[in-house]
Amino acid sequence: MQRINEQNLNALKKQLSGRLEKNSDFTCKNVVIGTEKFEAYFFETLVNFPATLSAIKESVTGRDNESLMNMFRPIEEDSIMLSGDWLSALLQGGIILLSMEGSVAVIEQERSDIFRPVSSPESENPLQSAFDAFTEDININIGLLRKKMVSDQLVIETRYTGSQSTKRLAVLYLEGVAQTKVIQSIREKLEQNKDRELTTVRDLLQILGHPKFAITPTYISSELPGEMVQNLKNGKVVILIDQFAFAFAFPAIITDLWSTTLDLNYPYLFQVFLRIIRAGGAILATTLPGMYVVLNSVNPELLRIQLAITVAKSREGVPYPTLIEVLLVMLLLEMIIEAAIRLPKNIGPTFTMIGGILLGQAIVQAKLVSNLLIIILVASAIANFVLAGYMNTIGIRMYKYVVVFVSSCFGIWGLEVSIIWIIVYFASMNTCSVPYLSLSVKGKSPDE
Repeated sequence: MQRINEQNLNALKKQLSGRLEKNSDFTCKNVVIGTEKFEAYFFETLVNFPATLSAIKESVTGRDNESLMNMFRPIEEDSIMLSGDWLSALLQGGIILLSMEGSVAVIEQERSDIFRPVSSPESENPLQSAFDAFTEDININIGLLRKKMVSDQLVIETRYTGSQSTKRLAVLYLEGVAQTKVIQSIREKLEQNKDRELTTVRDLLQILGHPKFAITPTYISSELPGEMVQNLKNGKVVILIDQFAFAFAFPAIITDLWSTTLDLNYPYLFQVFLRIIRAGGAILATTLPGMYVVLNSVNPELLRIQLAITVAKSREGVPYPTLIEVLLVMLLLEMIIEAAIRLPKNIGPTFTMIGGILLGQAIVQAKLVSNLLIIILVASAIANFVLAGYMNTIGIRMYKYVVVFVSSCFGIWGLEVSIIWIIVYFASMNTCSVPYLSLSVKGKSPDE
């Protein structure tokens, strides 16, 4: 523990009391540890002080004062008076001890009871995998990854961002597996924007310089440690944020639309089959609504006469143009999906299922939409949700509207152009110096 003179000690006490006196949970207590007297400064809402004090006393039992002084992590004098590291330590749950003799130290607290323990995943359903999930505490999350990946190649870099509210980040990657240009790109962005506030995932994307408007997500999010371990092995860089129960892997590539790392738990033939189903689902989810518009109102001559007559009869009595009919049902489906997500779990599935069935039956009987359209759009919605990751499904749901509008204007040519355009858009994307159409982000991959 480093000695400081009495003038600096009084200045430190004045800074502590003056800066934080408006906070009702900021506390100063006189404590005795061994034979030394200290003034302890901490936030009682962040610190389990009795448990921390008991652990300190137990660890120094039977030791002399010199051992007691050496057990604390010292704060340099310049750091105290100039950079304000003591304030950051307090806000992160640390305890500042001031000795009556003019010594100062900051110690880490014993674990507080304000953190949630490791539990089962809530938003993802792992199959043939461990049922543990990330929590809000970043140290626990790092420990979960360390437990699942026992390797000296795993590199963990801790960074802080924000000036008003400091947020702790952890950047993880496998040395020799992740590309150097990806790691360097993320490091540079974090360093350049270290003063920017980080409270949401969008803030993180802005710090890393990702595009504000993107049809497909440029990252992978998951609450499963096993998922992130496989992403690390695949050459991605994982970022953990303190007080976030999700981890984020960078960068996302085209194969992340239809493949998950947990597929590796299945036999190879099963894995290929599932990925083909997901890739086919992405194509059907995008093209089915536009194809219905094309074959109904713009290019019905593409159908055989018998099928064209059947499709025309399905719309008999519907007073709206095909485009309005499609948009009406698509918007209703979007609202049903969002209601299922937002409603409480005990009533959400029941309410949306009954409401969807009753609404669909009533709207068809009222001749507002055709039976065939209900079949097409429900099939499209089901195909949409076979994609890997909820964020990927949102991009497809959005792009369906573009396909429908272009198809209604230009027919089959518009449908083809919309598919070509999305491929060109993917080809133009470049995230963390990696093209989106890459098949792998490993440095040794031949396509890189």
